[in-house]
Amino acid sequence: RLAAPPRALGLRMLLSLLYTLGVALAPLPLRRSRTALPRMCDQSSLSQPAQADAADAADALALHRRLKLRSEVEDEFGRALKEGLEVCAHSLRLYGPARVVTSFNGGKDAVAILHLMRAALAAHSEAADGPRERLRVIFFEQRDEFPEVDAFVRDAVERYDLELCTYSDGFAAGLESCIAEHGSAAFVLGTREGDPNGSGQGAFEPSSTWMPPFMRVNPVLRWSYAHVWQLLRGFALPFCSLYEEGYTSLGKQSDTEPNPALRLPDGSYRPAWLLDDGALERAGRSAKGGKAGGGGGGGGQGDGEG
Repeated sequence: RLAAPPRALGLRMLLSLLYTLGVALAPLPLRRSRTALPRMCDQSSLSQPAQADAADAADALALHRRLKLRSEVEDEFGRALKEGLEVCAHSLRLYGPARVVTSFNGGKDAVAILHLMRAALAAHSEAADGPRERLRVIFFEQRDEFPEVDAFVRDAVERYDLELCTYSDGFAAGLESCIAEHGSAAFVLGTREGDPNGSGQGAFEPSSTWMPPFMRVNPVLRWSYAHVWQLLRGFALPFCSLYEEGYTSLGKQSDTEPNPALRLPDGSYRPAWLLDDGALERAGRSAKGGKAGGGGGGGGQGDGEG
């Protein structure tokens, strides 16, 4: 207990003393460390994702309310959005947040499922009255990656407080490692019906026989190219800068160019969302770099993911 200051102590000295004590007792500001990419998942965490940052959890819950409201509009996009949210919610209900992993490669379709899952996870946690868990995402390293894609993924991991798992030993081996480390049972993918391997799939589809066993979750399977941009631009969701330069489908640098359908007379390109014919989405892709990925997702991340 501090003794009362002597009468001889002037007002200025008293204020100075109180200020000094206040500064000494004030808590230090929390600093958020930047997530390095690439890095492997911390295996010590095993299956349970860490608790989410409170601010991000609140932001994700607000996004869910906005998406839910838009999904009630009776139009084509409203119905697509409603189905996407329901598929994400079912994946969390069936498998639990700890066993669901979202594939995130930085492509536009991956951005769409990332935010659908962020919103669905926030709503799931609120309904369960439990802790706000971080969304676990998986990223497969590949040679010849666009630096813009790498930078975008890095920024998104930090911005949305994601739990990132990266693997560099191929899709099948990476998925097998993720399943072994975390008990993962379902992987949320950005596959759409127009993708090279999207035909015939359902919202919940068992993995191909050449992959380890898991459930593929396809929330945007029936979405069109335009629907993806309605979500990203309509809800002001950040996306990779390459789409502003005329790229409409991202693979590796060696097999991806701006879409010729967007080329202007001066040699520049209109942005991706101004592509009139969604059937030309992959017009900037070639097979020279190897097996093409699906639906603009960024180099075939995972089994049929766009």
